[in-house]
Amino acid sequence: MKNIRFLLLFSVLLLVWQESSYAQTKTDSVRVLFIGNSYTYGNDLPELVAQLMVAKGIRFGYESVTAGGATLQKQWEEGKAVAAIRRKSWDFIILQEQSTRPISNRDAFFQYARLLDTEIRKTNAKTLFYATWAAKKSSDEQPKLTEAYQMIGKELGGLVAPVGEVWKLALSDSLSLHSTDGRHPNMAGSYLAGCILYRVITKDKAVGLPTQIVRNGNSAGALPKTLADSLQKIADKTPVN
Repeated sequence: MKNIRFLLLFSVLLLVWQESSYAQTKTDSVRVLFIGNSYTYGNDLPELVAQLMVAKGIRFGYESVTAGGATLQKQWEEGKAVAAIRRKSWDFIILQEQSTRPISNRDAFFQYARLLDTEIRKTNAKTLFYATWAAKKSSDEQPKLTEAYQMIGKELGGLVAPVGEVWKLALSDSLSLHSTDGRHPNMAGSYLAGCILYRVITKDKAVGLPTQIVRNGNSAGALPKTLADSLQKIADKTPVN
């Protein structure tokens, strides 16, 4: 009788241990490290992307290494980005260059993208370039920005999220995406960026994604449904790799 009780107790403990072990090892389905500047941390883009993922049933974990105006060169030289790359097992590492540097100093952009990509490859993560948009007063610079990101993405075999090109489509529909400074994104601009990053990572469509960020049960950023629907449809018009 004691043996039977012992076996039953052992079975229960084993089951509890297995469930606990599973909970510890069944971690995020997608792990993403964001490396960039205010174009990344503005409107809390990483959290926005996370909530888009979670709404579709995708377990998502992320960290960010960001600083205002930071170039990839600065991120490399300060060492925090490299330490973050090495610290965990990531699925995707998103690189966002300072907004004009792909034009003003393409050589430096490429040089530090290559250095970071070398570190990323050591971890078996995938490099994903977050190709940003031109300033409102410099819309003619968008082709040059896009070309630079596409060139380095192709060279390194990385993914490219063509956010700037999708912004161009939305702006042609007279949608407002820039903040009052004419450079940074407003909430709609960040939401559209989030939709594109979602599409590149999941290979899924943006239509049907939620329209707001929620923190502690409260809305921390919401778009009118009609606007969000329009942005989702625009996001789905552009092919992503």
